[in-house]
Amino acid sequence: MANLRFFLSFCLMALVCCGCRTNGAYQSASTTDASQAAPPGTTTVAETGTPSSLDQSSPVVQQTSLESIAIDDSGVPQAIDSIPIEPEPADSLSLSGTISLALANNPDLVALRATERVGVATLGVAQTYPFNPFVQVQATPYQHLDNVNPRSTYHYMLMMQRFQLAGQQGHREDAAFSSLNGIRWNIHQAELQTSSLTAQLYFTALYQNGLLLIAEANHTNNERLLKTLQKRFEAGSVAAADVATIRIDTNSSRRQLQLARANHQTALRDLRRQLGFPPYAPLNFDGDLQQIDWQLPAGEALVPAETDQGIDRDSTARDAAWVASWAANRPDVLAAHANIDMARANLRLASADRVPDLQLGPYYQGDPDGMTRLGFRAEMNLPIINSGKPLETQRAAELSQQNTIWRQALLRAELEGQAAYERYKLAYVEFHRGNNEAVSELPRELQSLEQQLAEGEVDVVRVIQARTSMLQNQRALLDQLNELAQSAALLVGATGMPVELLLGQSL
Repeated sequence: MANLRFFLSFCLMALVCCGCRTNGAYQSASTTDASQAAPPGTTTVAETGTPSSLDQSSPVVQQTSLESIAIDDSGVPQAIDSIPIEPEPADSLSLSGTISLALANNPDLVALRATERVGVATLGVAQTYPFNPFVQVQATPYQHLDNVNPRSTYHYMLMMQRFQLAGQQGHREDAAFSSLNGIRWNIHQAELQTSSLTAQLYFTALYQNGLLLIAEANHTNNERLLKTLQKRFEAGSVAAADVATIRIDTNSSRRQLQLARANHQTALRDLRRQLGFPPYAPLNFDGDLQQIDWQLPAGEALVPAETDQGIDRDSTARDAAWVASWAANRPDVLAAHANIDMARANLRLASADRVPDLQLGPYYQGDPDGMTRLGFRAEMNLPIINSGKPLETQRAAELSQQNTIWRQALLRAELEGQAAYERYKLAYVEFHRGNNEAVSELPRELQSLEQQLAEGEVDVVRVIQARTSMLQNQRALLDQLNELAQSAALLVGATGMPVELLLGQSL
């Protein structure tokens, strides 16, 4: 009996400690050549030469975002929760502080980051061997047979463990690893889009603030001009028609001022909503579109703002390749690449599942006649009815599909990056083309006109014409700056390049 206990204990320890993960040298032909099961005319991963990580079994990621993304030793982007985000104080926010605050508090981002925990838990499930040993015990205390006196009670005990012979455990881990990789790149893509949208809303707020200042200066000038003309009308030096014209302009400028205030408040509310704050939160935003020293990034160097140049057609190909390199590292493209790795792991798992699992374990049996039996029992399915080939074909088609999705995502990213870069380049060149003389402050110019009118040097018509020209000049300047700023924000979202690359000074 002591030998029996020792034998059973040894078998139990062997089942628990033996390698449940087999190396699994088996690999179906469909794994090495997915094109055999892919639809005709579809390019598979086996046929692609780029990226190089497609030829490797483990996913490989590349670093890209508006901020530095740490990559751990396994190649997965650093966990989002571990990336420190310290926004600037809320009393005065610059562009960088506004973006940091949006990355920390945006409701959509906060909700999306919760999916990373699910991916980590899924990886933990994949890293756990799914099969436990099972024990079967049978005993017959009561036994009766005529003219036979059984010597002992019949009893039977079986313990078995399921072994996967083709390395399915490693393929499950690779699939979960790639899924987590894709989740984190999707989070970085959402952060990129949040940064781009926040920059757009920030520049819109500055633009609306500039329009508000113009409207305030215009209305203040009209009020002073109306008072001056009323006094001169009472003195009989101006006609009543001139007073009526200015009164109409004053009423019009008052409505324009009210509209400008409403638009400015709307822009601020949209920006506060993007930051995750209530509409009337006490947040102030610093900045002036006219004080930004815009830069034109190119394939080799930055083009300084002082140069008055047109579009260099010879550098188009170089800039296109440079923008394409940024687009290829956009987070959504890398997320699609992670899906290829996951589809490849699923294909290898389906191929490995075609090898039947082996159930093996010791058993002990005591017969009524006193005979004791010790041995092993093995079980294995016969892949006759279902050989696993249909599932393998499906996984190969999914791999080809994900490869197509990645290629189209890369093409879309390149097209969007090229379009955004050309828009920003055109806005930059047109802004710096021709006369770049600084525009004087509008209130000072309007006060000069008031003084000339009071001294009788100009009449009301000339004052209105000059004021209209100055207002149009100021609005045109703001429109140009707003187009330049908006195109810069869109370029950030389309390529993933940091916004600091487009600014001559940090905002």
